[in-house]
Amino acid sequence: MSFSSLLTSLNRPPLVLATGLALAGGLPALPVGSLSLGLLQVSNLLAFGVNVAAVSAPGRLDGDQDEQMRQGTLNPSNNSKPDSTPLQSSHDVDDTAAAKAAKLRLRSLVLPAGWAFSIWGAIYLGEATFSVAQLSDGSGLTSTLPAVTPGFVAANLVQSLWCASFRESYNEGWKKFVSVAMLGGTAYSLSTIMPTVMSLQSSAVSWYFVPLVMHFGWTTAATLVNLNGSVAMDAPVKDSTLVALGHGSAVLATGLGIGLAALGIAPPAYGMTIAWALLAVGNNTKANKESDTLNNGAMVMKTLCFVGSAACAAVSAYCML
Repeated sequence: MSFSSLLTSLNRPPLVLATGLALAGGLPALPVGSLSLGLLQVSNLLAFGVNVAAVSAPGRLDGDQDEQMRQGTLNPSNNSKPDSTPLQSSHDVDDTAAAKAAKLRLRSLVLPAGWAFSIWGAIYLGEATFSVAQLSDGSGLTSTLPAVTPGFVAANLVQSLWCASFRESYNEGWKKFVSVAMLGGTAYSLSTIMPTVMSLQSSAVSWYFVPLVMHFGWTTAATLVNLNGSVAMDAPVKDSTLVALGHGSAVLATGLGIGLAALGIAPPAYGMTIAWALLAVGNNTKANKESDTLNNGAMVMKTLCFVGSAACAAVSAYCML
């Protein structure tokens, strides 16, 4: 059996879910103080490499088809099936079912504008810099690694599992919530790094952690986006339920963006990232849904997102003073 075939055979929802939860719940709690510095450094570098490789594999729902959905130009009759990849399940995906699921996702009120995803470039470039810099004693990062490595490694590995689960083969039943759990696990893993970041005295060292804080903020928002999209794919779910979930997500994101920054739980970059996400959702929210309930809810959603974005940005800016 080839390595590619092995990965494909292992991409099963129960296994992916169990592994992700174990990594997110277990790794950040591991006492690694007795491990050698070299092992911690290599672990960080390898975990980041695995994440980059997983993200680079085609076939996720946020590929070309998802981009069309965010722009409102999805053509359900264009049923192109993504190429098979090592991270994709071996089960064939029915094109008609995939197009139907994609259309149902459009009912969600939490659909960020395409430009919002450019933040990944800054996050990955920054984390690549962190992964290389932590190999050098001169970076000032080595003393932080015992506290940072478990969460950083867990976040990268769990996000790799998100790449495996955010695919058409996971669109049915409970399986579509596996990707939600993986994003939530990624955000949780990164949250365990925040106490160390908040305790840093050197601004030169603190700058290395800005991308990790942004990653924490963005995966927080992405978890809510993914949750709303997954619920929307259930055809029996009422439009009023989607409206309530969307509005609740905007309020929750605003509360987290303001609260974590104001209480000193996370740096201001967290609140700024939430502000970016809310702005993107508000910018992309239009009254172009298939029901009056969704259209009316969309207009309220736009206001909630714009107000929430401004509030998060204002509080975060104040915390920088």
